[in-house]
Formats: sequence, structure tokens, C-alpha cells
Amino acid sequence: MKHGRLIILILFLLAGVLSAKAQRIGGGLMVGPALSTMRIQGNDSTRFRPDFTGGVRIALIPKHSVIGGEIDVIYSRQGTSSKKGLDENNNTIRYKQRSHYINIPLLLNIYFRRWTEDDHDESKIPRLRIGPQIGFCVGGNEVLEVKGKKKQQYITPWERGSYNWLDYGFTAAVSYWFVEVRYTFGMANVFKEGGKSTNHVISVTWSDIW
Repeated sequence: MKHGRLIILILFLLAGVLSAKAQRIGGGLMVGPALSTMRIQGNDSTRFRPDFTGGVRIALIPKHSVIGGEIDVIYSRQGTSSKKGLDENNNTIRYKQRSHYINIPLLLNIYFRRWTEDDHDESKIPRLRIGPQIGFCVGGNEVLEVKGKKKQQYITPWERGSYNWLDYGFTAAVSYWFVEVRYTFGMANVFKEGGKSTNHVISVTWSDIW
């Protein structure tokens, strides 16, 4: 849990910095498509799969500064898929996994110019967002497709040998106008058993703040 303690420490440090820099609180929405995959030790066949993400933002907006911050609450449909292959009987086989997460990133917002009295939202200010994220797996499903026939199994994080319910990692994003490109890389093991397995998500969202 060394990484987990580091995440918690960074959360407290960011909270202190933001409380000193913030001038007012704003809120906003975010929604858009996402590409997700998992890096699994000993498995080089995983690939990105498309899905979507969406949630709300609460931002601490600076006054005459370039530093702000926000906390997000995001529903994220993640997972991975594999390339088509052959099993021991030469049947075509493919694996897909979809997991549901509630992610909560705490982000430092770095604006590429100072806010002024004439600025009413972020749309005309390019910005970088970066910070730690904690996520909670709330379920999902795995699909094994053999010769076109699908067999489904549900993901239950509270069961032994399934998925870890807690995830954590770092998020970085670049935003301009109302469009944001965000990349999140996980640092916690997705699976309770087996080798190293981490989540990776790229999203392109419509995002605003008021």
C-alpha cells in the first residue's frame, strides 16, 4: 500500500494549496467517449475498447492567478478486449471485459494565463489538470466468445478471487474551450490474484465550469 499512502499524502497537500489559492466555487458537467484497457503481466494481447464516461466537477476558481483546482465524481465504464485468436481446438476465441467504476480525482488546475475580471468561465483559457485519483469498482461483466457464441460471467468485487474494489492512480488532462483530453493510469492491481494488472483510460469529454 506504499502507493496508496503516497496518493493520500498528495491529496492533503493539494487540498492545502487549493484552499489558499481559491477565490470562488463553481460546478460543471463532463461527458464523452472513452477508450480503456488493462496492462496485464504476461499478457500482450489486450487492446483498447470503446465506451463512455461522465460525471460532475466542483472547481475552486482562482482570482488573478494561474492556479486552481477541482474534485470530480465520475462514472467510468472501463475494461479491455483481446485480439481474436485460436484455442487448442483451433476455434476462434475472443475475450472482453467491462467494469464499472466510480472515480474521484483531485486535480490541480494550471491555467496558461491569469484569470481576470472579464473571465466568466474557462472556455477561453487553455489549461492543464493533473493529480491523483481514487476509484471504486462496483461490478461489471466478462464475456468469452468462442466460435461466435458468447458466455458471460458477472464481476463481483466483494467476492474472493475477483476484482479489487479499490483502485488508485494519476490523471493528467489538457483542456481548451469545452473539450478535454484526459489520460488516467492506474497503479493498483485490478485482480485480487495473479500478476500485475492495471487500468488505463483515455477520454475525450465535453466539459464546462460555471
